[in-house]
Amino acid sequence: MSELQLSAKLVKDLQDVITTHDESATDPGVTSQYLCAVVGFLLGQQEMPEQQKTEVIDNLGAFIKHVADDVAKQSQQAKPPPPPPPPPQDAFGIWKPKS
Repeated sequence: MSELQLSAKLVKDLQDVITTHDESATDPGVTSQYLCAVVGFLLGQQEMPEQQKTEVIDNLGAFIKHVADDVAKQSQQAKPPPPPPPPPQDAFGIWKPKS
């Protein structure tokens, strides 16, 4: 495969185009379904043996997983670390339940 130039702007532009067609595509899951359907549509138009199409689909599935994992990893790295817990404090006094 060639070097892809994926960016947040490209993804947003694609989602905007799909949302123009179907407002429910504001949901990333719906947008993902449209994008998968487009891939299937394009592959369905290709003249190639069925086994080769299956291999391409399997490779694309693995590629999708790789990209999703990479984006999640980058997202985690971009988050600031959680603040340290407050230092322990000494307790004092005697607690007595109300009667």
